Amino acid sequence: MTPARPMPVPAVIALACLALVLNLLAFMTTAAVLPTLIADWRLSGTGAGWLGGALFAGCAAGVMPLVGLTDRVLPKRVVLASTALMAASSAGMALFAEGLWSGIFFRLLGGIGLAGFYMPGLKALTDTLDSRWRSRAASYYSSVFSLGTALSIWSGGAVADWLGWRWSFGVAALGSVAALALYAFFLPPGRVHAGAAARALLDIRPVLRNRASTGNVLAYAGHLWEVFGFRVWGVTFLVHAGAAYGTEGLPLSPVLLATLAALIGVPAAMAIGEAAVRFDRSRVLYAVMAASVIAAPLVGLAASMPFVVLAGLMLLFGMTCYGDTGVISAGNVLFSEPETRGLTMAVYSSVGFVGGLLGPIAAGLALDLAGGPGVPGAWTVAFAVIGLGSLFGIAAVRYGSRRV
Repeated sequence: MTPARPMPVPAVIALACLALVLNLLAFMTTAAVLPTLIADWRLSGTGAGWLGGALFAGCAAGVMPLVGLTDRVLPKRVVLASTALMAASSAGMALFAEGLWSGIFFRLLGGIGLAGFYMPGLKALTDTLDSRWRSRAASYYSSVFSLGTALSIWSGGAVADWLGWRWSFGVAALGSVAALALYAFFLPPGRVHAGAAARALLDIRPVLRNRASTGNVLAYAGHLWEVFGFRVWGVTFLVHAGAAYGTEGLPLSPVLLATLAALIGVPAAMAIGEAAVRFDRSRVLYAVMAASVIAAPLVGLAASMPFVVLAGLMLLFGMTCYGDTGVISAGNVLFSEPETRGLTMAVYSSVGFVGGLLGPIAAGLALDLAGGPGVPGAWTVAFAVIGLGSLFGIAAVRYGSRRV
């Protein structure tokens, strides 16, 4: 369903961005309520990492077939079905989740929904735009993704404090229902491509033959290892820091500080993206990733430091771990061949979300092996493991930039 009278392009872009933000209210809800779920469901660090990363596992599994399907089926149809699945996933968490395995199941469904509305939504939005508006739409749409994930942390924590954690997922489900209505009325249908059926849906060999694209895809996996490791564990880390060192009485709550650490990455990414245009791309990435490797364990170490130091390092790491996202995302267009750009986007998302799954799990496992969240130094180890994502990213950028 579309409006009877064509809407101005800026209005269509704005409504698509609003729908994306509403659909993302479930994205980090688990992270916002993870301390409560750890206590109620008696989760280990590894189990909590699996629960926090399950969404990314579902996305990694779903993104290749669903994004690839948009070359054969109108993207809007994929978006509508996937948004309905996201709503059902959040409603299932609110109504039926009773422990680790049921929680993982519903979050896996949500991840499949995410795979089917994020990139397919961008494709539906941009398929019929001219090059000038296509570039703007992609930039705005990608930028509000981080806004949506940050708002997800804040809304999940705020609703849980008021009504309990189940209502956090209930509100997220309502957000997806509202997004479904916006998509149905205002999202363009997109286009199918006549030659797409000639290529196997999951044949990724054309991407792997492109060394620069492969390096960029691997760098994205390291990037999401770090970003989602930080976002899944950030609130829980701050809750433990507050309990141990008395920071809970200070103006910034754990949820609010974690939200600010996510939001501050947006202007940082824009500034770093501009620097990559003006200077050597690889050198800019090396510098940002190296800073992130150093900042990560300092965040864990700061749990025993004054709150102003802890907050400052959280914000600094929020900038370094997310700051390279625009540069890496631009690599999709910069390095891919036009005839395989959609396939490259699918591989990029799929491999990236594998990193998003493994980062939170690895951090939780490290936390367990170091003695648990109450042991001094355990958080330093966990955050050092999170920072390994940028170390891997450095190696991936180097691989992609080497001449064969």
